[in-house]
Amino acid sequence: MRVLKAIAVLLDYPGEAVQAHGGELIDVIGEEHRLEPGTRRQLIELVRRRQEADLMDIQAEYVGLFDRSRSLSLHLFEHVHGESRDRGQAMVDLQNVYREEGLEVSANELPDYVPLFLEFCSRLPEENARAWLEEVWHLLQLLHGRLAERDSEYQWLFKGLIELGGLETADEQLQRQLRDEERDDTPEKLDEVWAEEPVTFGPTSGGCGGAKTNQGQAVPVDWSALKRNSA
Repeated sequence: MRVLKAIAVLLDYPGEAVQAHGGELIDVIGEEHRLEPGTRRQLIELVRRRQEADLMDIQAEYVGLFDRSRSLSLHLFEHVHGESRDRGQAMVDLQNVYREEGLEVSANELPDYVPLFLEFCSRLPEENARAWLEEVWHLLQLLHGRLAERDSEYQWLFKGLIELGGLETADEQLQRQLRDEERDDTPEKLDEVWAEEPVTFGPTSGGCGGAKTNQGQAVPVDWSALKRNSA
């Protein structure tokens, strides 16, 4: 599904390419009949705002949203395994799955980074891609719900993924839990993190809440792939 690559690009660290190739993204999203009309419209508006906005402002917003909140981490296994040893093996297993599909992950990339995961899914037949989206359905629900609570336009990217997978958004009980959830990106909570976590040097081991990593380079943008016919 080409639209999965488009969503991956929009979820990656903002760069000039999105502004330069926004028209192509709009075409891909506009042709996607598996998205609800309201979601399709919101995604197209998101792209247009990216084209018109100051790039540094978009980047600052992105960092403030995803890099300062573990609850909004774009690393799937952060939500499942945290910092446990199980996370390392899960990374290896997922990387091997990517390799079988011909997707090589460089040494500075984490395979559970959502845009990279979507790049992988975009290479699969529709049925297989939907099955993988279903595998992470509960995480898509959480991220969509939390972003909706923050009234972030990024919520529509996860709403789109839920629709493409033929899945359901959070039910009333989960929505209530998310409304009552204590945010972890307030100044007070960030101070607690800095006080509790030891300072480390060198490449990060993953997750959010620390310094900015190479997320912006996690998914090389192949614009020609957006134009190719695929499932």
